[in-house]
Order: sequence, then C-alpha cells, then structure tokens
Amino acid sequence: MLNKISRLVLLMLVLSLVVSCKKSIVGVSESCNADYADSSYKHPKRLIYQAILEKYKKKGLPGIAVLLEDEDGVWIGSIGKADIKAGVDFKPCTISKVASITKMMFATAVFQLVEQGRVNLDDKVSKWIDKDIIKPVKNAELSTLRDLLQHSSGIYDIIGDGDFYLAVLNNPNKKWSAEELIKFAYNKPASLVYESPALRGSYSNTNTLLLTMCIEKITGEPHAKWMNELVIQKLGLSHTIYHSHDKLPSSVAQGYYDLYNNGSIVNVSNLITGNGHGYNGIYSNVLDLHKFMKALFIDKSLISQTSLDMMQTFIADDESGNLGVGLLQQYKKIVPNDMGIGHSGRELGYSGDAHYFPSRNNRIFINLVNYGTNGDTPLRQVFYDMRDEFVIALLQ
Repeated sequence: MLNKISRLVLLMLVLSLVVSCKKSIVGVSESCNADYADSSYKHPKRLIYQAILEKYKKKGLPGIAVLLEDEDGVWIGSIGKADIKAGVDFKPCTISKVASITKMMFATAVFQLVEQGRVNLDDKVSKWIDKDIIKPVKNAELSTLRDLLQHSSGIYDIIGDGDFYLAVLNNPNKKWSAEELIKFAYNKPASLVYESPALRGSYSNTNTLLLTMCIEKITGEPHAKWMNELVIQKLGLSHTIYHSHDKLPSSVAQGYYDLYNNGSIVNVSNLITGNGHGYNGIYSNVLDLHKFMKALFIDKSLISQTSLDMMQTFIADDESGNLGVGLLQQYKKIVPNDMGIGHSGRELGYSGDAHYFPSRNNRIFINLVNYGTNGDTPLRQVFYDMRDEFVIALLQ
C-alpha cells in the first residue's frame, strides 16, 4: 500500500503525461481465456453481487473483478474494461497489478525460509547490510528483520516521497535497484522512536525493501528466486508474475487514474514505482489470489500454524488499524466483530484487496480494480464504497 500522494506530486504526474513519450511496459491488453470451472450461477447471492458490480461500474470504475467465498461456494464476477482504448473486457482471468498484496506473498516466502532454519527474524539489519548503506537511514541499524516484517521500525517510507516520485516521472519504466531506492530514505525523519519490543507500528514500504536486501545477503541468491519457488511455482499460480524479474504477458490490464480530478481518467500504466522489491511487483488475477489465500490460511500448505500465528501477532498502527508480521488487518470500522485478515494493494493505477474472515467460517473476499486510489479523487471513495458493500454482503 502506498502512502498518500500530495497535490504537488499529482501535478507532476499531469506534467509527466504531457512530456513523456516512453512506451509503457504494459502493452495493449489482450483478452484472456477462462480456464476455470465457474458455478457462480448457482450461488444464492449471485443477484446481489452482480448488482453491486453494475452499480460501481456505472459510478465510473474502469474494470472490476471480484471473488467471494462462503459456505454456499465461490462467486466470481467482473465488469468493465481492462483496456478502454482497445475495448478489451476486464474478466476474472484478467491479470492486474496487486500492488502491496505482494508483501503478503513475500512474507510467506520469508517464513518458509525461517522454518528451514535459513533466516533468523531476530537478526539485526546491520548484520546483513553494509553499514555505509544503512547508516543514513534512521532506525535501520537498530531494527531487526521482525521489525521490518511487522512495520515497527519507524523507518521513513520512500513511497510517497516527493523526490522519489519526481525520479519515477523522469524515468517511468526504470528498473530500480535496491541500492538506488534506499537512498530516498537517506537523512529522512523516522516516523516512530525505535522501541524493542515493538509497541506500535507505522506502515513503510522501505521495510520490505530492506528485507529483500537482507534475504539476498543471507541466502546468497535473489529474493525473486524464493518468491517464485516457494509461492508462485509451489502453488501453480500460472497467471501470477513477479515484475520486473519476469516479463509481463499481453493479458495485463491497463492502469488508470483521474489525474485532473475532473472525472476523466488517464492511462498511467507506464509509471512504475520500484517493482520487484518485495513491496510491490506482483501481477495476478482473482483466481490465483484465491489459491494463495486458501493455501495460506485454510489449507495451511505454505507455512506451519506456528508461523501463521506469528504472522497474525498484531500491534496497533497509527494509520491502518492493526499490523501483523507480514499482514495488515482491515475492516475494523465496517465489521468490528468480524475482522478481515489479509492485505490491501494501492498503486498509481491499480487497487485490490485479499482478506479472509476467520470468525465467519473463513469467508474470503478478493477484488482487483484497474484504478489508483492514493490521491483524493471522487473515484477513490467510490472504490472504498464498493469494497465495503461487497464485504457487508458477504458477511450477512
């Protein structure tokens, strides 16, 4: 999830579309072929769910795919366009950027390395990353890998930094190295005074960036190797790609945003905010995300119950509710007695959620939308209203 983007940054985004002529890494979208069994027509809430989809398409969201599972089975639906210009439909099989849901997948790979005895979460970052690299990052030398996973380090968040966004605008398709990215946190204030044990958290994408750097030092191999082997390949997620390490297929949805805040959305697919460093970079569809959520929370075929319990050890966060070790707890205000556990993804042109509800027979809610919700536009609230309405309907 990205932090709030200032109006200045949004103005820079507008300017970038005028002056940038670089080709997007997301090509013209092609229609995908359904390769799944769909029994949505049997679901007793099918008319309710379909009506919600149609309601929010009329309100302006470009493309939406939703998957919900309860005791009556799985309902899958989609509406709108993956590529408005090309007229390509957004389908359940459409691949879209999941943004920070990437963090939950990466954390799952890390916990598998912990179970293998290869990673110790109580190691300090300074044990694995050269001091000359992390010394200018406030709190980094004190923090442990556990702090990074739980977002309790207080380390400055590079995502949302004005200098970083200006660099993204100047190099829209740039493949950023970790060493280049971490410099945007140099000599910036920490959001929390470091405390051990952690008493509260502050969400920061820089935590996950540093964690990928540590994992590569510890294992001596690219962290993307573990993402692929321990999550994507292990579960057979054939429509999931970890960009920029892997090439995007032609069935990826375009990403859109209302840059002028006037109800006219613009394609922003070419603005890449550091893909492939743990905090974002996964492109997937609701079907593959469902496989992942089932494997992690229900079947427990990825990590042990002990690890899962650790991931769900929550601390309070000033902005997002409660933060777990690799997970973000949501929906506190909507359904206070039925917490949704999982993660949300927010990017410049993409949004999504993947949560399950353990107190309600492990019901699952997943959505992907090719519209960005970081800046304050009317469609931002439309997206949140849609999400909330689906969750309330799922839990009724």
